[in-house]
Amino acid sequence: MEWIYKTIIYQPTVRKHLSILVIGFLLGILLYSFVKFNDHQNNIEFYLSGILGVFVCFAISFSNTKLNLFIPFKKLPGLRILFGIFWNLVLSFLIVVFGFWSYSKLMNHQFSFKTEYSIFIKIGILLFCAGLLYNVIYFALYSYNYFARVQVKELAVQRKQAELQLDVLKSQLKPHFLFNSINVLTSLFHKDLDLAESFIRALAKSYDYTLEKYNTTLVTVEEELAFTKAYLLLIRTRFGNGFDVKFDIDAETQKTQIPPLTLQLLVENASKHNVFDAENPLEVKLYRDGDKLIVSNIKSEFTKDTKSTGLGLKNISSRYKILTGKSITVINNGSFTVKLPIIK
Repeated sequence: MEWIYKTIIYQPTVRKHLSILVIGFLLGILLYSFVKFNDHQNNIEFYLSGILGVFVCFAISFSNTKLNLFIPFKKLPGLRILFGIFWNLVLSFLIVVFGFWSYSKLMNHQFSFKTEYSIFIKIGILLFCAGLLYNVIYFALYSYNYFARVQVKELAVQRKQAELQLDVLKSQLKPHFLFNSINVLTSLFHKDLDLAESFIRALAKSYDYTLEKYNTTLVTVEEELAFTKAYLLLIRTRFGNGFDVKFDIDAETQKTQIPPLTLQLLVENASKHNVFDAENPLEVKLYRDGDKLIVSNIKSEFTKDTKSTGLGLKNISSRYKILTGKSITVINNGSFTVKLPIIK
């Protein structure tokens, strides 16, 4: 019995149909009992009314599913309730009339609306009340389920976003970068104290921004540019003036938004995968083109012996998908170009 319950009855679809079956049968016999309250009740008619109630409930359940496609609760709740009440009344009344007619033909009884007028009036009133109650309850359950689904979806998005942000944070706090920065500082203390001070400030600003924006979904392009410029100072100090970034971002674009650490990741990728020096410089361009923010660099003739996992680009792409539903565009030919959708 336990196996049957878990594998069959516990299934949502099976439970739904069993519920409709039970409720339909009960409503059918209750309706018959009310109509025939003062008359002699026939056992056959009693059970046939229960079966008729089952047909009515299944028909209404199926038709409401189709009706939701034409008049969705989400957009037109008032119209959907009113039309649902009217449609359920008409459909159920027609099924009941057909049931009466079929039973009369089967039992060789004379079927006439005139003789059964009072019964059909009672049935119509009861079906209207039942339809009204059903649609109100249906709307309440639909609203609750929709709200629950939205909440679950939002929590899933927030969790995914947090995981992606954590991945970015881990990439920025990797020991290798910190050790290299300390080695650069050690060298600068013996050569240029002013540059060492600027390097420390830029390094502190980079880590401060990374930790501060960990839980932030979006930042302004202006904030991201300021961070990228601080990070650029670290790269230039380590690798010399062979690496440069040209910023051509107008004031309007700077007020738009972007996932944090996006531009920095793309600039870092350019420095990681290309060979450059003062004689063969590498230039990264940041500019706007229509509704896209472009990060592009001409690939150097040689590339570093560094295997690309693509995790940075995947991270950026996933965050854009979650936040905007849009995709980034990556063009990898003679140049490496990433197009980021503008977020207003």
